Amino acid sequence: MNKFKLKTVDVWDTILRRNCHPDFIKRSTAYYFFLKYHKNHNIDSVDQLFAKRVEIEHAIGQENKALGYDDEYLIQDVMQQWVENYISAEQHDTAAISNELYTWEMEQEKKTIYLDPGIKDFLAQYPADTTLFLSDFYTSADDLKKLLHSAGMDTSIIADGISSVDERLNKRSGQLFDFVQKKYQLSPADWVHIGDNEWSDVKIPAAKGINSIRYLPTEQHQLREQKESLWHNNEALTETLINKIIQEHAKSENLPVDFLLGLKTTPLIAGFCLKILEQAISSNSEKILFFTREGEFFIKAFDVLSNHLKTSISDTKLPEIDILEVSRLATFAPSLQEISLKEMMRVWNLYSTQSINALFKTLNVDTTEFQSFIDKYEIPADEQIQYPWQDSRVQQLFDDASFKEKLWQHVLQQRALLKRYFATKGLRDDVDAKVCVVDVGWRGTIHDNIALLYPNIHFTGVYLGLQKFLNDQPSNTSKVAFGPDLNHQLEYPHFLDSVAPIEMITNSPSGSVTGYEEENGKLVAIRNVNSDENNAWHNFTRTFQEGILAGMESFSAAVLSHGLTHVQVRSYALKVWDVLISGNNKSLTDAFNNLNHNETFGLGGYIKKSHVPSTCEILSALWNSEHRKNLISFIKANQWSDGIRNRDNLSWLNKNILALTIDLAVFYKRKFHRK
Repeated sequence: MNKFKLKTVDVWDTILRRNCHPDFIKRSTAYYFFLKYHKNHNIDSVDQLFAKRVEIEHAIGQENKALGYDDEYLIQDVMQQWVENYISAEQHDTAAISNELYTWEMEQEKKTIYLDPGIKDFLAQYPADTTLFLSDFYTSADDLKKLLHSAGMDTSIIADGISSVDERLNKRSGQLFDFVQKKYQLSPADWVHIGDNEWSDVKIPAAKGINSIRYLPTEQHQLREQKESLWHNNEALTETLINKIIQEHAKSENLPVDFLLGLKTTPLIAGFCLKILEQAISSNSEKILFFTREGEFFIKAFDVLSNHLKTSISDTKLPEIDILEVSRLATFAPSLQEISLKEMMRVWNLYSTQSINALFKTLNVDTTEFQSFIDKYEIPADEQIQYPWQDSRVQQLFDDASFKEKLWQHVLQQRALLKRYFATKGLRDDVDAKVCVVDVGWRGTIHDNIALLYPNIHFTGVYLGLQKFLNDQPSNTSKVAFGPDLNHQLEYPHFLDSVAPIEMITNSPSGSVTGYEEENGKLVAIRNVNSDENNAWHNFTRTFQEGILAGMESFSAAVLSHGLTHVQVRSYALKVWDVLISGNNKSLTDAFNNLNHNETFGLGGYIKKSHVPSTCEILSALWNSEHRKNLISFIKANQWSDGIRNRDNLSWLNKNILALTIDLAVFYKRKFHRK
């Protein structure tokens, strides 16, 4: 083959390839901008920042086109306008910020690019006196040279080149080819151009008489199409990321089944952690408080994510995180504004059938201290009273001034201890702040209780899911959910019919908080640890959570490289949730069905999920009040019909009748929005 005087070579998808769609790099920069400079720009959406950048790129391109050039834009100009669109140049060093964003993006490019494996050999087939890269790109030729060097391109092959942005002319219009021909004063016949794009690299130069060669190796082109397709498919993107993580761990021998299930569940928890982070930042919260017990696991997962972000983005200040040892039991009584039936409705809206004994346990007081009042109004302690607020005996009890005064003193005592404990976490009456709180769900009762105690603090709650609120919401609260929120949209309602297994897999073995006491001059939480309850954690949940935390390490890296927000992860994460509650995982259902679940708040004790009403007891519940009471209690504590259907220690008839009964109860609950 004759030697050409000039050989020009396209850069992107010819010399250099990326491990992702190029827009992921841009979104990564938008994510950086969102995290590090939120207090300056106050934009609550990474995608909004990304969209504005694209808009600025187009605007600069059109300005150049109006001047007679092509629609090119220089990345530094884009960054400057992008920053100054949100941040005042008079108050901040916008030039430094825009340069910081530019530097970040170039480093992200270096992390994602690699040299096409066959390009060197291919170029050798077309010898030339001079070889240049010729690229339509928004960085200068100098920046492109740095990228080529970073990827390992030998300068003896290509040492220099031309970028469209430097001349404001590009290949796709043909004007950049005209510029090169004029600059080098050569005949088209003495020039060969190599590239992948059928229009810009083949048809346009060929029309000008330039020898054009298309470089499109099948394997690399297919990989490119696969990778770039993920930009348009969030579910496929998340699935690809988690499958890669699973494959890495699968190399290890004897990978526990429960650990593997945890790995597969990573997107659900990672998406939730992203929602927490984004909500805390957008609400300008000073700290994030995770409620026990699920919060003990959530904070571990969140810590993996936040540590990765803080390590990767220098000088990034994220909200402080801490555990708040709380429970409905420990916070309800202290939050009471008065002793009245109206205030008790906050619990009765949730538990419309309740015994006096269960009520006093919910109030965290000893029933025996009030025995004289119970006897006076002839209320059997264990009698299940439907709609207690309508019962004349209960009405008389709450009209009794002596009873109200005695109970109020207990409330004040609990409140004093609770507030002393909260003070150790930075919550005080004189604090005017914004705080983000995190819990698994489902109505945010603890959140409400705390908000009533601190009216000057705004509490933003982030939850996996939210049921319809049954109580009035304090004015200083707002609540959002990563998953379904039935207060705004009827989306995946069946998820919230089966919350118990989700609580189990996110639980901790530390026990429930029952109150607070002084220890060595410091207020500490009192924990009630139940060994039977913890069996499920030791037998299943611990290993399952270890799998999630291992997955979080790798997934967190993808957050920055892809600019992932909870929005991109959510769709696939909800599919994971659906799989978890399907009842098809035996180790999960076995652990759940043997769970001893704490229901002291509301129901007044523990519920053994292993105790299942027999078929005869279910049928006889129609006329036997004791069997009916037991069946109702079981249904309230266990609303996971798919878990029942997949039990292998029950007869086919028993489990299917019970599952059907649960389904009917759930239908009733949905219909009337009452638990």
